[in-house]
This record gives sequence, structure tokens and C-alpha cells, in this order.
Amino acid sequence: MNDGPVLRQATLADAAAISSLLTSLTHSYVLPDQPAESAQELLVWMGEAAVGERMRAGHRHLVAEVDGRLVGVVATRDESHLFLLFVDADFHRQGIARTLWKAALAACLEAAQPERITVNASPYSVPAYRRLGFVDLGPARLDRWLITVPMEFRVADAPAAIAGDG
Repeated sequence: MNDGPVLRQATLADAAAISSLLTSLTHSYVLPDQPAESAQELLVWMGEAAVGERMRAGHRHLVAEVDGRLVGVVATRDESHLFLLFVDADFHRQGIARTLWKAALAACLEAAQPERITVNASPYSVPAYRRLGFVDLGPARLDRWLITVPMEFRVADAPAAIAGDG
């Protein structure tokens, strides 16, 4: 890896690459903790068409690239809900998720002044979100067709989370 990832606003032209990244990682890291009947719904939600629809609806998507390769994505809606944070497995534990999260947080704070940012974390991702400054709001739950852990990031904690190196 060079000096670090290049971050940029995603465009509709990125929808296929984002979908490919999401689908691959979902098979490896998300689906094992989910009910079997969730797979179809989740994979459709991760598909290129659905990614494009969310982008057209105004949900902010930022991507990270390393040597021209898309290796991560973060997406938020309503300046207060994080709904995607995925990093290619070859790039785990290299600070890319934190870099993406810092950029998403800064964009949310610039556009609005939310008191908190929520996420419905997959069971696998809970430790990573905790390292980013999120706290659990309750136990894992079945939300529609997906098991998630509701979490929040309190904006008052932003300086500590941004300074963290987890």
C-alpha cells in the first residue's frame, strides 16, 4: 500500500464496483450470522441497481481507492445514519475503515448538526464499530429480515473517536 487510500465521492459509475465489493464481503462476513432466508433480500439490497437507487436518492457514498482499485465504501443517509462501511478483506486492519468513517462523520457534521449517528451493525462488525467510537444501544435483534445490533456514535465524542487509532 502506498501513502494511504484516496477518498472520493462515489458516482453512479461506481455502483457495479461497490456492489461487487459489498456482495463478496457479505458472503464472507455478514451472511454466516444471518438467517438463511435473509440471503436473498440482503444480496438484492447489495446489488448494483439498489446501490444506484440509493445514490440517486441522495445517500452519500464515499469510496476509498488504493492504486486505482476500489477497496472500501462508506454510506450515510439523512446526515445521521451510517448504513454501509465495508473494506476489502485484503485491506482489513490498515486504517481504511477509520479513514472512511472520519470522512463520513466530517461530511455529516458539515451538512447538519446531528447529536448522534446510528448504525445497525452486523454481529461480525460490532467490535470494529466499537473501535470507531460507537456504543451498543441494545442486544442483537431481528430487524425485518436481518439480525443487527443497534449502535450509536455520540457526536460529543467526535474528538476522541477521530483521534483514535483502532
